[in-house]
Amino acid sequence: MYFKSFPAVNYSLDGGKTTFSMTDIFRRVRVFDENLLTSTFYDDYDILDGETPEIVADKFYNESYYHWVILLTNEIIDPRFDWPLSNPDLRTFIRRKYDIENVDETKHYINDDGDVVHSSYAGTKYPISYFQYEEEINEAKRRISVIKPQFLPTFVNSFTGSINGQR
Repeated sequence: MYFKSFPAVNYSLDGGKTTFSMTDIFRRVRVFDENLLTSTFYDDYDILDGETPEIVADKFYNESYYHWVILLTNEIIDPRFDWPLSNPDLRTFIRRKYDIENVDETKHYINDDGDVVHSSYAGTKYPISYFQYEEEINEAKRRISVIKPQFLPTFVNSFTGSINGQR
């Protein structure tokens, strides 16, 4: 599992009288090895509707375990909302976020320059629905970078060394 690489820390709830060891889940590192920053190290990938980080990891690395590599290299903190939603999930998300039933209602208007304008705007304006607005944001999340399989061991070793302070 992802957190197996993380070091343990001693923690106390009573001012040091009793301590226990726990995984330091707040440890954050970035792997900045110059070899890892070149475009030859990554492939661009467009996430298909319904794919999860586990599915993408299995597709590239034949092992869903490496889903954490997919998330980490794309700086995805919350896979529930930083990962693209499927079309039905996006509709549900919009209904809940805006407390509306019809996601195709007009959210706002834009002019020819793409600027948001008031509904009373005298020039040419185009209605943008809640769905159109959120779909554009959602679609922008589909393009990710995936470490090429031959470089995965290098990345994992670099990450493991960094997380344990061996840099």
